[in-house]
Amino acid sequence: PTPRRDRSRPPPGPGLGTLLRMEALRGGGAPKPEKKDDATEPDVKEEEDSDLVPMTVIFGSQTGTAEEFSETLAKEAKKNGFKATVKDIEEYDHEEELPNESFVVFLMSTFGEGQPTDSATNFDMWMKEQEDTSLLSNVTFCVFALGNKQYEKFCAMGKRTDKYLGRMGGQRLMKCGIGDDDASIEDDFMEWKEAFFAAAGARFATSKSEGDEKFTAEWTVDILDGKEAETYNSGFKPAPEFKDNIEMAKVITNKERRQKCIDGGSTREVIFDISDLSISYITADNLGIYPMNDPNTVQTILKKLHTDPDTVFRFQNHDKHLGLPAICSAKDVLLWHLDINNPPKKSLLNVLAGFAGDEKEANTLKSWASPAGKEEYKKNIEAPHMTILGILEAFPSLDVSFGNFVELVPKIQPRFYTISSSSNAQPSAISITMSVLKGGVCTNYLKDLKPGSDYAPIFVRPSTFRLPSKISTPIIMVGPGTGLAPFMGFVQEYEHKSKANGGKPAEGERVLFFGCRKRDVDFIYREELTAAKESGVLTGLQLAFSREEEKKVYVQHLISQQAQALWKMLSGGGYVYVCGATAMGRDVKEAFVEIARSEGGKSAEEAKAMLDTLQDSGRYVQELWST
Repeated sequence: PTPRRDRSRPPPGPGLGTLLRMEALRGGGAPKPEKKDDATEPDVKEEEDSDLVPMTVIFGSQTGTAEEFSETLAKEAKKNGFKATVKDIEEYDHEEELPNESFVVFLMSTFGEGQPTDSATNFDMWMKEQEDTSLLSNVTFCVFALGNKQYEKFCAMGKRTDKYLGRMGGQRLMKCGIGDDDASIEDDFMEWKEAFFAAAGARFATSKSEGDEKFTAEWTVDILDGKEAETYNSGFKPAPEFKDNIEMAKVITNKERRQKCIDGGSTREVIFDISDLSISYITADNLGIYPMNDPNTVQTILKKLHTDPDTVFRFQNHDKHLGLPAICSAKDVLLWHLDINNPPKKSLLNVLAGFAGDEKEANTLKSWASPAGKEEYKKNIEAPHMTILGILEAFPSLDVSFGNFVELVPKIQPRFYTISSSSNAQPSAISITMSVLKGGVCTNYLKDLKPGSDYAPIFVRPSTFRLPSKISTPIIMVGPGTGLAPFMGFVQEYEHKSKANGGKPAEGERVLFFGCRKRDVDFIYREELTAAKESGVLTGLQLAFSREEEKKVYVQHLISQQAQALWKMLSGGGYVYVCGATAMGRDVKEAFVEIARSEGGKSAEEAKAMLDTLQDSGRYVQELWST
């Protein structure tokens, strides 16, 4: 397809809109209508090089980091003597393909407390079931594990993958690499990557080619014209590889839940109407939401890229994931699909240096991206939270085409919120409860949605929170702050059952531990919880207000005070549910370990083992997030 002529202006010259469209592909400079954009039309001819060693790179990713690192590894493979193929673990036939690999690399993220990512669940189950200790005897493997040290089971999925591949007879290239998202996971990866290619080169006798690796576009990007462009409907559309059922849901409630919003703090309840959608949920499931970027920021970036917002593009990545729709307008790409709010990674800065027309600017970007420039990167990028727009403004000589920009910038990931409504009590609507974060893309997007007129793209994912099948089973709920969300769903669920039983509460104990700063400031759902306690839906409501007394009191302190009653509930087959920050989760688990020791007469080791057994059996369930 060729660029449309701007018909609002007569020939012979092209109009401004056409100029901007052509510059979007070329990356600036004087427009040359006859010139094909070779920057975004990569040479797709396969260069068969018999000297390159085949290498399969497999990723299991929840937020996109493992996928991004996999692509980086693959791009650097050729200069190190390898021909890499990148595959998503979800699309990889591990039973058929893995035993026949010669060299395979796994980049595996851990989700929550030691769980596999959604995409790696089947692979994880398959590994655990394998008993053949020679299945992978001809396979050389290496693993890089991604996680966050705030979680108790740090990098468990990657470590598990390394362990099981070795147990199946695989030949380990080097010890499992570890990436910590609580520190600098990119630095961890870069350090591991250097060691990896050195070890792989030694094992397979490959040689490394020297010199800077220039960026080569892999995507093909075309401007659409005529009917395809004219019939394009603006708005959110999921990437073709996105497998969840995502639909646009109307907002019907959006209200503040705090008594007072002090120092900018805000906790909101947002309710979506799903009565006309095919989406359904189970109480305490997770709601995924794709946020929309700030329109003003999007407009500014498009101006920097000399791109008309309404230009419609076709993107192709030769059977690889795009992370966005194959056909999309420039405005929609930036509004919905690019992560333009986080500081750019060092790898992106290094590539952008190649687009700088000013040598000094190029050297600065390379310096910040280098291992020696770690402190400068922290000072200039991380500390001020400089985004990609900040980079474009600080380095005006950058001349990046729109096509290259879209390929290079990371793709935005959905945000997840534990549903705070009951599917039985409220089947046609989904509620979430969220703290509005300063600079938070999704929470600030949601807080501004107008009930009755605005829509958001949502989908449902299952969570680990499931009520016991027997209604009389004792349950202990621990949820300070917005960790209360799933337990509001539980409260609704038991209220629904109580109404169905003529207003008589179900048998069994249901105790909730909730904490916040002050009862007259951020005691969210105060009326509902008070009513639930008075009606017997909650048999116990323990409240910790950390800023009302000289000595701070948190939920773990109240748990310790209730040791005897809680031990009785646990001994009677009770379930424990914990939702909130990872630090709180650690403290709460330590409190329960101490209860098992003091009330159950167990040794410290036996008490910890008991809690681990409860966790493995689904009777001690945590949904935690790092802060």
